[in-house]
Amino acid sequence: MADNHNNPYNSQYNSFDLKNLQKQSNGKNNSEGKPNPYDIEININSILGFLKGWDIVYGGEKGKKNYDKAKNRNMKIYSVIGNKNKGKTFLLSKIADRDLPNGFSVTTKGLSVSFILQDSIALFDSVGFESPLLEIDSEEYILKSGNEEEDIKHYKELNDLDKEIKNLKKMKKDLEEIMDKENEYFRKRNEFRKKLKNKDEQLIDLTNERRVTDFFLQRFIIENANVILLVVGKLSIDDQFFLNNLTTLIKENGKKFLQKVIVIHNLMTMEKIDVVKKYIENTLKRSLTFTLKEKNDLQLNEKKVKRPYNKTRYLEIVNNNERNSIKNIVHLIVAKYGTEAGDYYNDSSIDYIIKAGKTVFNGEGLDIIKKLKEYFCEVSGKILKFETPDEKIQETDINFSNNKMILNYKKKIELETFYGDFLNFTFGEPKFIPEYHIISTDPEYVLIYLDGPGNTTIEEANVTFPNEVTTITIRGKREKTPYKTMGRNFGSGNFELKIILEGENGNIKKNNGEIDPPENGFHRIKFKRQEAN
Repeated sequence: MADNHNNPYNSQYNSFDLKNLQKQSNGKNNSEGKPNPYDIEININSILGFLKGWDIVYGGEKGKKNYDKAKNRNMKIYSVIGNKNKGKTFLLSKIADRDLPNGFSVTTKGLSVSFILQDSIALFDSVGFESPLLEIDSEEYILKSGNEEEDIKHYKELNDLDKEIKNLKKMKKDLEEIMDKENEYFRKRNEFRKKLKNKDEQLIDLTNERRVTDFFLQRFIIENANVILLVVGKLSIDDQFFLNNLTTLIKENGKKFLQKVIVIHNLMTMEKIDVVKKYIENTLKRSLTFTLKEKNDLQLNEKKVKRPYNKTRYLEIVNNNERNSIKNIVHLIVAKYGTEAGDYYNDSSIDYIIKAGKTVFNGEGLDIIKKLKEYFCEVSGKILKFETPDEKIQETDINFSNNKMILNYKKKIELETFYGDFLNFTFGEPKFIPEYHIISTDPEYVLIYLDGPGNTTIEEANVTFPNEVTTITIRGKREKTPYKTMGRNFGSGNFELKIILEGENGNIKKNNGEIDPPENGFHRIKFKRQEAN
């Protein structure tokens, strides 16, 4: 990538205004005449797009007033996270009691905030994880030929076709007519792409920019949250991976990032109570790597009680012992609204979410723009490459003009290359993360076989018991290799692997592990079991 002056994504290719092109194509601005339903929205479209400015949009005069009031109140920040199309924004609309744009065709742009001033709550919403690159809705994520006239003509044609397709669907026209227009759209797009000489390089750069932007945004809302709302659907492999990683992070770091986490299982297709209960018993409780303990203490305001309602929440526990519960992590159920299951589960879950903020403390007013500015300066040394080592963006480099937040930086900067996900990440070089296998059949030891191909060294293996959760920390390093592969062996450098042990595997002595010499790329580490009573 390149600097502000000759970066193809900042100057040569971005000299035309795609957003203005959309307005011309559609006849009007899509937001024209429609007030922003959020109190404030900061369109964090891309990190390099910060050089042209992130738009700050208030929800009319009321939104601006609410934002000014929040700056002088001790607001609790609720951040909602989760994979795309899990119903995050729809759920937020119920908590905030306002009509927020949602649905499978709607993607939240950047950071969107709603205030519930009577409860001193700020709700942070953002684009979902794993969202696709936006090729029409955002100027930063389109492929460009370098010929400005050709690019303008091509994207105007695509926008015109996109408008036609949406109108045909809105009028419920014949499916064959809609498919003909969609085929024309994809044919024109593919013809344009075939002519691009540097398509692959552009896609790699754009994908990296999107991942860095997602990392920045998602870590911002997590690290500033008092309450995290993690929304999952019917548990997929991705949901389980995401949920297990997040809960492991919380168990290891205590209150470093968060004070409370609420996992919301949004079963938006389930209508019957017995179907939901069957799902909880047969799928939910059996799919997770930890045990869920039922706690029947959810309550509703007497004015809302017009029918039977669910009183059950679920706590993560260790060794089936509630005393060892991870008290900051609670699981709730939400079903399809307007159905038997929705009437039974949803009100008590929403009430609990709102009341959860009363158990956390935040002793400062909420100036979101100031927080965002400070955070960008804090992490700039990690996500950007500068001409001088250890350089960072300073607060004086960020200006405001015409409701834009602008990075006014004149020197050369590039994006660092991002590897991993937002929980397990590294910048600049791929990070080696070894795989491991736990063997629990040995009566004297818990054995861990760690796969460390090439020149991998295990330096230490320690056992700790934070929050009564047995944690093994394995540290080591892998030397650089002169070749690159696309598999998990790609990467080098120091690594720190944390493994949470539960059940009988967690019953080990607080001694360091015995590390055997490697055989065929495998390192065996032995942990002595506690004496049986």
